[in-house]
Amino acid sequence: MKTKLKRKMGVKKMLSDDFLSQEELDSLLNGLNEESENKDNLDLEKIIDMMSEVGNIAMGSGATTLSTLLRKKVKIESPQASIVKFKDIRTNFEGQQLVITIDYKKGLKGINSFVLPGNMANIISNLMMGGEGKVEENSELDEISKSAVGEAMNQMMGSASTAMSDFLRTSVDISPPNIHVLDFSDESTSFPPMETSEDEDIISIKFNMEINGLAKTIFWQFIPLSFAKTVEELMKKAMSEGDNRTNKNQQQVQNQSPQPQQSQQRQTQQQPQQIADDYSQNSNIINQGSEVNVNPVNFGEISDSSQPQQNTQNIDMNKLQLLLDVPLEIKVELGRVQMSLKEVLDLHNGSMLQLDKLAGEPLDIYANGKLVARGEVVVIEESFGVRITEIVSLKERLRSLK
Repeated sequence: MKTKLKRKMGVKKMLSDDFLSQEELDSLLNGLNEESENKDNLDLEKIIDMMSEVGNIAMGSGATTLSTLLRKKVKIESPQASIVKFKDIRTNFEGQQLVITIDYKKGLKGINSFVLPGNMANIISNLMMGGEGKVEENSELDEISKSAVGEAMNQMMGSASTAMSDFLRTSVDISPPNIHVLDFSDESTSFPPMETSEDEDIISIKFNMEINGLAKTIFWQFIPLSFAKTVEELMKKAMSEGDNRTNKNQQQVQNQSPQPQQSQQRQTQQQPQQIADDYSQNSNIINQGSEVNVNPVNFGEISDSSQPQQNTQNIDMNKLQLLLDVPLEIKVELGRVQMSLKEVLDLHNGSMLQLDKLAGEPLDIYANGKLVARGEVVVIEESFGVRITEIVSLKERLRSLK
């Protein structure tokens, strides 16, 4: 009886030793949670870095378009990305701000928001309407100015979405941007909706923006985390397709590279016999004594005379009269200059261009794009005119034909 009791107590002790205590279970679960949190943090950091790079590419393209519209060099660079709560976004701003919301409708789904200080928005609208970009501090945007800056943002964001299409290798399309002028000094002002809750994490990207010689400011972009994850998936897919395409091209090159050598070897082996056969056939033809007539080649000469030689015997004068009514576009070219794209974008009112013509040189006169004469500028009453000083010779006209 005692032996049976000892056996039962031993079994219970063994079973109790096999189970973990509550402290051990808590420690194990905490370790798993820490590993999961560390993994999530690493993934989140990768997404933030990726969106910072994507934003840099998109805004770089948008800045180029904006430079063209404003006729001033615009820089949007040095992105700094972080995670913020949606409800905390408004704490970054004071006073009047221009808020632009972009709804992605193709390729990507979701809403991105951009925030531009009111003073910079006024400068952009002033430049869009032909001004010099000089505005009063804290001046309010009227409807005309709001419409002008809205058009600038539309062009800029369209260019940015095109850059994203190229980067992600998928078609990206956006709806026309919605423009809001918000006063963040008013506590009742709420940030435009982004299809997310107040406690949702949002990626915030801060760019340094500068309009050359006028102003510097901070340009903000806010991206929902779900939108960023979609961008990450598309980027991985694009990179995978690019790697597959590279591997496929390498395999094709490897498979095709031996073939020219084999073909060359076969050609080398066949060449002596083929040359011998051809020589034998040609020798037989020559030995047959057949007569071959050889005529000298005669080339017509181009006359240096400015008056073309014409054969009028076979010309129907009635048809020629019809040709005389054909309208021709006459252009007078003062000169030309070659410029880089950067130099063209830097042009502004008052810029000077140095042409390839010297003062006093005759101007070129073109008829339907063909050089026909040269002349000098004269003034006829209140209009400019050209006095023809030289008719281009037939020889020179023929040389100019393409």
